[in-house]
Amino acid sequence: MTYQELEQLLAPMGIPFKFHHWEKPPAMPYGVYFDDYTNNFEADDIAYAVFRHVNIELYARQRDPELESRLEDILTAAELYWDKDTTYIDSERFYQISYEIEV
Repeated sequence: MTYQELEQLLAPMGIPFKFHHWEKPPAMPYGVYFDDYTNNFEADDIAYAVFRHVNIELYARQRDPELESRLEDILTAAELYWDKDTTYIDSERFYQISYEIEV
């Protein structure tokens, strides 16, 4: 999956997303996506199959179960396995909801 395809996948969320980071973040909620690392399959001493681990992060002042559910439904409909982690960033006073997918 390319970044362009991922951007199209996230478009129905109705919130702004950007690759990696925002120079000037928009009003919350908003999101970012980036690839974190790979977990490749080796064959014949080469990376035979490359599996990129991509993080999709939502930033919101308050938890929004409907927003989170929309993203989860989008990922599930695209047949992407996801894991979720939530962190409250006390110094910034917002939540970071992270989804990891493998593409």
